[in-house]
Amino acid sequence: MNVLYYLREFPKLSETFILNEIYALKQRGHNVAVFAIGGGHKSITHDEFDTLDVPLGYADVPDPAGAAKSFVSTLTAHSCFEILSTDVPLKTNVGNVLWAGQCIEFLDDLDWDLDCIHSHFATPYPLPCSYLSTYYGVPFTITTHAHDIFKEPVGDYTEKLLSSADRVVTISEYNREYMRDRFTFETPIDVVHAGVRSDKFDTTAPAEDRRVLTVARLHPKKGITTALEAIAIVAQEVPNVEYHIVGSGPQYDELANRVSSLGIEENVTFLNDVSDAELVAEFEAARCFLLPCVITESGERDGIPVSLMEAMSMRTPVVSTTTSGIPELVDHEENGLLTAPRDPDATAESVLRLLQNDAEWREFSHRAREKILDEFSVQTQVDGLLTTFEAARRRSPTDQPTRAIGKSAHPE
Repeated sequence: MNVLYYLREFPKLSETFILNEIYALKQRGHNVAVFAIGGGHKSITHDEFDTLDVPLGYADVPDPAGAAKSFVSTLTAHSCFEILSTDVPLKTNVGNVLWAGQCIEFLDDLDWDLDCIHSHFATPYPLPCSYLSTYYGVPFTITTHAHDIFKEPVGDYTEKLLSSADRVVTISEYNREYMRDRFTFETPIDVVHAGVRSDKFDTTAPAEDRRVLTVARLHPKKGITTALEAIAIVAQEVPNVEYHIVGSGPQYDELANRVSSLGIEENVTFLNDVSDAELVAEFEAARCFLLPCVITESGERDGIPVSLMEAMSMRTPVVSTTTSGIPELVDHEENGLLTAPRDPDATAESVLRLLQNDAEWREFSHRAREKILDEFSVQTQVDGLLTTFEAARRRSPTDQPTRAIGKSAHPE
């Protein structure tokens, strides 16, 4: 299979699941190329990115005068008016047209023929994919996640984008049911759980008895305010509990102030963003992984957080909530513990169970790893994606001439 990934940013620290699936596809012998509008977080070390051997193309953003000229020439040369959307900012419309033209130039330099175009997140940025799909006579598929479908108001472009795809992928049954209720598009929806590299996230090292860990973007939907309030309660019974928070984000100042107001400065450590090796070390040391996700006032929520999967793969039992698709991963009282959102007392009680009950901890630890191996590894993710790609190829219109990719594909 020869696949183009058309992405907003690559690599992005909070989107390691995209890097994982590209890496796994390449490891299986498939050809993958990536065209990204932005370069993402290249300063953070990712083992997969460092060894990723795929063609990478990044969009060029010209100055305003050059952008206007390029916009007119690209729009004229390719007649790609379908990319434009009335509810998208002018700057984004102009960029989408430019990036479509640049992507065609990138693809024409490849030495293999394209089979499928795939993107992630139903934002305005993948709007060129439908045009590129028609241009090359190949199917277009897209994976939806969380903020792109949950955060209100959802733009009209979302319906347009998902209607234009040959198949839509989403990461949970919860998401699929939500989209069927929220939107009217008739594109088939496949559920493909995001997965993690179970070989990378694995350990038999003993955990620190009093260590609790969160790995997350510092955003209200992660429920870290509830986590801090729960740790303050836990500290009354386990005064030397250690709570490590890995990640960065817009809520840092608010959370740091909350730590001070709760008087738990000696218990809480903010570690910011870390390397892969440091992340694995944090998981190894954790007795309990804590992520009490919530739905915000604007409707934002997680899908199924990848950090929960990484923790479970590392045999670290988790405490989370019944929000969105999380119960599809965490089986309450089987491989972890779930509470209602925004309930620090119940969250604290669950954390104390995992810190103090060794027999229960061992059972949860074993079953957590089993759940990942059975349903949430990157290999099962790629199996599902390949099934979607093949189904999209069967569904894609056959009356269009396929345009071969290569320097001779479009003669003068």
